[in-house]
Amino acid sequence: MIARLAWHETLSFARNPMAAVFTVAMPLLMTVIVGAAVGNQAVQPGSDVRVMQFVIPVMAVFGVAQGCFGALAIRLADLRDRGWLKRLRGTPVPASAVLAGLAGASLAIATVTVAALLAVGVVFYDTQMVWRTLPALLLTLLIGAACFTALGFAAVALVRNAAAVQLLGTGLLLALAFISDVILIGARLPAWLDAVGWVFPLRHLAHAVRDAMNPFLTGAGFHADHLAVLAAWGIGGAALAVWRFRWERAPARTAKAPASITRRPRRQGRPSPVSLLAGQVAHALSGLRRDLSTAFFTIILPVLLLALISLIFTDARVSGVRLPVFMLAAMITYTVGVASYVNIAEATSGDRERGVLKRLAGTPLPRWAYHAGHLTTALLVTIATAMALTLVAALGYGVRIESGMIPWMLAAIVAGASCFTVLAALVVAFASKQQTVNAITLGTFLPLAFVSDVFVIGGELPGALRIIGDVFPLRHVSHTVLAVLDPAGRPWPWTDLAVVTAWTLGGLAVLSVVGTRRRAG
Repeated sequence: MIARLAWHETLSFARNPMAAVFTVAMPLLMTVIVGAAVGNQAVQPGSDVRVMQFVIPVMAVFGVAQGCFGALAIRLADLRDRGWLKRLRGTPVPASAVLAGLAGASLAIATVTVAALLAVGVVFYDTQMVWRTLPALLLTLLIGAACFTALGFAAVALVRNAAAVQLLGTGLLLALAFISDVILIGARLPAWLDAVGWVFPLRHLAHAVRDAMNPFLTGAGFHADHLAVLAAWGIGGAALAVWRFRWERAPARTAKAPASITRRPRRQGRPSPVSLLAGQVAHALSGLRRDLSTAFFTIILPVLLLALISLIFTDARVSGVRLPVFMLAAMITYTVGVASYVNIAEATSGDRERGVLKRLAGTPLPRWAYHAGHLTTALLVTIATAMALTLVAALGYGVRIESGMIPWMLAAIVAGASCFTVLAALVVAFASKQQTVNAITLGTFLPLAFVSDVFVIGGELPGALRIIGDVFPLRHVSHTVLAVLDPAGRPWPWTDLAVVTAWTLGGLAVLSVVGTRRRAG
């Protein structure tokens, strides 16, 4: 029974493109990009041990944590919010079998991720399997998977709704990856941040797995200290889940309505274009406030990345400028892409799937007001985030922002947001389901961020990846913003602006053709 439930949940996971992208494809993609950037040369002369020997294990750890903690918590919270857990509990299937099936599915997903990463490492990067430590490696991965599975159940037990669970499952895990030798491998962290990393289980799992695959070390590969920390976190998470777990969503708190409500009289006549646009912007902003996960990835994450990476690599220089200046330009570009490409595509496709767009077609609301509302919201969110980023860079890292830069920065943001809004509309026009749209936008934006001078890789990209970055507009938006922040060190990016404009006009032309054919059909 448990095996059948686990198989059913695994199939459900495979049919969700966005979950598959984040859990399985993302560690593989990060491995390929890091391998292309840092190379795979021998770690010392005369040795057959390659650099990727130490990258593959930590990427496998990230896959285990994402599959057993992030994906499991998000799936479990979604089942609870939809009422499916409550209905399953009312069937003859034992409650323990339902939860064991979910845990088994997460373990199967993590196993597939680890196996795929090891296979890629052995075939393409000459990764060596250290056979004498294989039992220790398997036991460590099993204990780590059990630990993060228990923490996934604990997160759902503590947090009320699925949106907050998604924020915790992805945001917290990504933040811990930066301070746990998973994404920034071997980085010298400040003492207090290094101590924080050792408190949580992700670093212990990363070090234990990496040491188990280190051919230079002797012994059987068992690390009792790391395993003890993982076991302690797992036992604590399991106890918390047993104590607080709910099979249905807790009732939301309702505010007491005032005794009397004064309503403004409705204006007679046709609303003005400004009022139409303001109404759509207010609606989009209210949706963003309710979606904690989207708000985190759009607003909070870029500020955290700027502060954290600039703190770790204080004296580094990238693209000829200080790292905080580069990170400021990169995170503004990241916000432009997420707010105007990922978020707009997700919101529009969701409205279409729920029938909102069809109902709006039967109202006096013009279609331009709907799309302009999304674009204006993306601009407002990007500008607000850019202001927060600028304050952190200026006050924390001494980045100078002159008043003459502000108009050109706004122009760069508007150009980038317009381009990515058009590209989002293209994805929605050609993809029929919201899950497919989310998979396409995330599956294109995140890889491009690694090859477009947005996410710092730590090495020079090979020619093929640089060509890919040069073709698409994300790198050109990043270079435009960086030119505004460093006007003395680089020429004005007319070529970058021309590429962004070409993508915008080309996307509008394709949308016009598609719209004409659909109206004719």
